[in-house]
Amino acid sequence: MAKKRASSEKNRQLILQAAARLIVGKGVSDTSLADIAREAGISKGTLYYYYPNKGDLIFDISEQHIERLTRKLFDWIERSGKDAPPEVVLRLMYEIILKSSTKGLTHLYLIQEAISHHPPLRERFRQEYPRWVGMIKSGLDSIRPAHQSGDNEILASLIMASIDGFLIQKLLGVDRISHEVLSRYLANL
Repeated sequence: MAKKRASSEKNRQLILQAAARLIVGKGVSDTSLADIAREAGISKGTLYYYYPNKGDLIFDISEQHIERLTRKLFDWIERSGKDAPPEVVLRLMYEIILKSSTKGLTHLYLIQEAISHHPPLRERFRQEYPRWVGMIKSGLDSIRPAHQSGDNEILASLIMASIDGFLIQKLLGVDRISHEVLSRYLANL
């Protein structure tokens, strides 16, 4: 049974990686489930077993991306960041999240798909954003003094919104505030 679960998870990861590559290259609307099955080297039936519709698949790509980034940041806080000033932790968070244009492009394609063409996906994003903000808040709670932590819910929402905004600016090639300046400002709120 454990072997079957491992194989199942391996197939799921294979599908997610293939889909992410295609979405970055072709966009969400020009990527079909058949394209993804071909790229992953699996049958369409196998793909449909894991993902009966493209909305669930693209949402899982986005969710996995957010989870990976959050885990990377939390791991850093646990290993060496507990004693780091909030400004340093915030700067690192922006650098980790914004350094990968491929992941950023995937994230924006998924948001665009949710907004424009896929109401069920939009609903899943609406449900997940508060959870993602909660994850950021949890990280803030571990690095900010108790007297400031009451503001962490608001600050977490601002950070989430700024991440989406900075991804757009980065992909457009628009100048933006440096991570260092923004981190210093947010740490002093």
